[in-house]
Amino acid sequence: MIPVRALETVIKELRPELVDDYLRFFDQVYTEDPWLNTQNNPWWGICYCGFYDDPRTEQERNTAPDAANKNRDRRAETTRSGKAHGLLAYVDGKIVGWCNAGPRTSYRNLHNLVPAGESPGEVGSILCFVVAAPFRGKGVCTSLLHAACDKLRDDGLEVAEGYPSTLPPDVNNPYNTPAENQSYRGPLRMFLKSGFAVHQQLERHAIVRKPLGP
Repeated sequence: MIPVRALETVIKELRPELVDDYLRFFDQVYTEDPWLNTQNNPWWGICYCGFYDDPRTEQERNTAPDAANKNRDRRAETTRSGKAHGLLAYVDGKIVGWCNAGPRTSYRNLHNLVPAGESPGEVGSILCFVVAAPFRGKGVCTSLLHAACDKLRDDGLEVAEGYPSTLPPDVNNPYNTPAENQSYRGPLRMFLKSGFAVHQQLERHAIVRKPLGP
């Protein structure tokens, strides 16, 4: 186990030339993580974090024949074309974490997170975090969040927006999902400690926002 003081996290923006790092990270997570592995949990372990910018429905993505490989290939294509948004975290040259973040206008499937009819304006969405199990609880997720805010600001966006769950871990949990995996959109407490405030409380999650100053 790597001690916290030994972690030196380097954050890189996802670019086409990093597609192999990105896919390798998810391949490893889906193989080794006790909850996300595809053998025991195909509904979680085949996404490749491509749902929100995929025109297909969740049902289509999850039930298509050979869904895992199709989702992987589609995500690779999106990344190579420069249309994927997000940040990768590295420790000692190895990717250990991921944050899906970009202009809200670039995501197609936010209907379950954002009320219908709300204008995206100059808003950047911070959607998902994935951290390899040995590196959880060591500040990787917070580093990714701060870097995401910096990137959204550099892109000219005025507000960073996140969507953390506000349900207790044992509520509406038919798959017995571990608490640490239920926070895949980031824990509310992390957003609040990083300067976000609750903009709107919905049934299952909060919309949190942080102004991005110059």
